[in-house]
Parts: sequence; structure tokens; C-alpha cells
Amino acid sequence: MERTLSQNEAKVVLDLHWRGQKTVTLAEIRQALGASDSYARYLAHRLVKKGWLERLRPGLYQIVPPDRGREGVPDLHPLTAGAALVSPYFFSFGTACTHHGLTEQAFAEVYLACLERRRPEVVRGKPYVFVTLPERLFFGFKETLVLGQPVQMATLERALLDAIARPRYAGGIGEVSRIAARAGSRVSWEQLLELAERWHESAPVQRLGYWLNLHQAPMPPEIRERLIGLTRAKSKVMLGPRRRWGTSGKLVSPWNVLENVPRDILVPKEERPRRRVTFHRSETSQ
Repeated sequence: MERTLSQNEAKVVLDLHWRGQKTVTLAEIRQALGASDSYARYLAHRLVKKGWLERLRPGLYQIVPPDRGREGVPDLHPLTAGAALVSPYFFSFGTACTHHGLTEQAFAEVYLACLERRRPEVVRGKPYVFVTLPERLFFGFKETLVLGQPVQMATLERALLDAIARPRYAGGIGEVSRIAARAGSRVSWEQLLELAERWHESAPVQRLGYWLNLHQAPMPPEIRERLIGLTRAKSKVMLGPRRRWGTSGKLVSPWNVLENVPRDILVPKEERPRRRVTFHRSETSQ
């Protein structure tokens, strides 16, 4: 079908384009035309077939602007589609870690932090997982451009903390270890400390300290002491879930983290630093 517009279709599309709106709902189409639900659905269906709208989920459409040409090629980037699914939101966990280059793992899902409880959705064959956060933890993200489109993305420091707090959304304990190893040389220590202070929870800070210590991150002594000051005295936490890893292991000080996960998972042999071997010349060879 040609990418043409009837009078009513043009009223909807051009108005949305002039206002810079990226998505539209059936309710908004109905309101713009003063029409019935059935006519709004009919019009939306026609605009999808003509390449002016792309259906993201029932009742929600992404606009395909005029500059996409006569073919009406939609924007297929999963982050721009995800940004239209819930508000407010920000991308974090494995998705943000990938964005910041902290992981090379290819995640099947896209992870969004949001305030409301939502079931996972599949859009264009891509699963979107919504991680519910309390409003007090809704910080540590900023606007960034993806293919010219603005999306809300966790900072590198927030992505690291989220991965540590909920490893299942970041590839599991082994991948979190690799994320922490990469982040240790790139984080802003002041920003990381500020996030940890706002978190007001001991366990994530304890695990953060453990991971940074494990990978010998160049943490300034004053930052280390202030992080220790954010932990609860005598509070002991397990590194991994007890149902998966059990309850035995070494207690690592000063973070009081029980290392109940095997070292081969935390630091695979191929990633362990090799010892330097120094050969001393014998006296007879001098």
C-alpha cells in the first residue's frame, strides 16, 4: 500500500509530527478526531498498513516520520521501542552494562527500571523485562541519544550497582564479576560514593566493596573508608543466593561478605593474573 494520507490520516500524522510526538495511543487518535473507538482502530490499522505507524503493543503505536521515505522504514532499535513502553523508566542492569561496555555478553532481554509492576512484554520478537524499583531508588540515570533518539540510561556507576544488587538481570554472578572487574578502572569514585550514600542499604554496599576488593580496583583510601562507614556493623551478607550456592564459604573482611560462590565462578582460570617467574642466574654461569 502506498504511503499516502487521507484527510483524517493527515490530521493525525502531521499533528503528531509537528508536536514531535514519538508514540500515539488509540485513545489519543480517538480524541484527536472526535471519533468512535471502532473508527480510531480502523484508522490506526490503515496507518500501520501504509507505513506511518508501527504497532508496539495493543493500543500503542510508534510513529514512522516522513523522513523515513516512501517505504516508511521503522526505527528497529530495541531501546527506542522500549522507551515507549513505560514511563517513567530508565534502562539499567545488563542493558546499561552493555551500553557502557562493561560486558560482552549478548542479552536476549532488554531491562528497564520502572516504578510500576509490569509483566514482561515481547515487541518485535524482543523480550522486555520491567524491574520494579521504589521511588526512593529512582536516581542515577540521564538522557542519552541512541540513533539520534533520546532515551533514559543508567550511568555507568548506577549500572554497576544495579548489576551487583540483582545479578539475575545482569547475566548471573559470574558475569557480574566480569562487570565489576571492568568497571573498577572506569568508575567515578565520587559518583559511586554518592549513589551508595543515597541507596541507604548496607547489603549492596558490602557486595560492592567485596567485588572491588576481589578485582583490586584502584579505589582511593578515603572512598574505601567512607564506603565501609555506610555498612551496618556486624551485618553479614551472602555473595550469592543461598538456594543456589548454599551457606558455606569464607567470610571476607571488612565487608562481611560470605563468599559462598566457588572461586572458579568468580574468577575463571583463564582470567586470573599470571604470576611472574624470575629466573636467577647461578654463580657458575656468571
